[in-house]
Amino acid sequence: MSSYYPYQPVAATPTSSYNPYSQYAAQAQYNTQAAAYPNYFPPTYQPPAPPARVTPPPPDQPPPPPDLTSITPKVASEAIERLMLSELRDAGFSAAEPQALGRLERDVVAFIERLYERAHQYANLSNRSAAIVTDLVLACQEFNIAPESLRPTRAKISRKKKKKKLIEAPTLVPPRSRSPSPERLPSDDEATPSIPVTLRGLPSQFPKIPPKHTYLRTPASPPKRAAVPTLEKKLETAGLVQSSLKNLMVATEDAKGQEEGELLGHIVNSEISVHPRKRWKLSHPSSRRHRSSAAPRVQTSLAS
Repeated sequence: MSSYYPYQPVAATPTSSYNPYSQYAAQAQYNTQAAAYPNYFPPTYQPPAPPARVTPPPPDQPPPPPDLTSITPKVASEAIERLMLSELRDAGFSAAEPQALGRLERDVVAFIERLYERAHQYANLSNRSAAIVTDLVLACQEFNIAPESLRPTRAKISRKKKKKKLIEAPTLVPPRSRSPSPERLPSDDEATPSIPVTLRGLPSQFPKIPPKHTYLRTPASPPKRAAVPTLEKKLETAGLVQSSLKNLMVATEDAKGQEEGELLGHIVNSEISVHPRKRWKLSHPSSRRHRSSAAPRVQTSLAS
């Protein structure tokens, strides 16, 4: 909790001219009082710093260590064996028995494990999660291995590197030129498509016609499907029924005509029933004259 400081008026200092703000001049005691009060104003916003750009390591630095999960016991044993053979060759040995190499390998592994364990203990004492170079140097000193004794080994390694020839970068040969690509299929220009004359009068807000290569080529008439046997039977039955109905309608019309002739036969053939013996005969011109002369007689007789 902040402490309370009572207000103490400050005596006005005489000035040559009138200054209305002279009594509010900043004093040292106000600075000490203001430091006791909490600051209620939030700090100004500062944009977050951009992420650091990861730069690749220079080529002079060694490559990163390999992933330990990919190192199997067999791979580690082969690496230690190669190291032992190199040291024995430098010491002047020309051959070694497999049993002796196995014993030396177990001793080297045990020594490395003890050295790592001791360096890790130094890291734990310093409250570190992993060992550093200082912890490893202290662990080597406990086993009477001083860093100065490793200088001849370093000089020998540097001499070997100088003797070895540097592997030059392979020369990049351009690939063979491939065969030219076949010509593309003919298609209309999508940038400026050709619009048919019949469609040029359409409003501009209507969608444009898609390019020709998007059309689906379909036959004018769909292919005929093979008729199902049951469907063929149904069609055959329908044809028989149609022919039967046609024959029935024709027979019905013929019978209707005969009935009408029988009903109206006495009206049409009335002359036959009235004058059954009347016969029409063909006469010569002389007979026609005789009939014409006899006609007035018949009329007079009828008039009388």
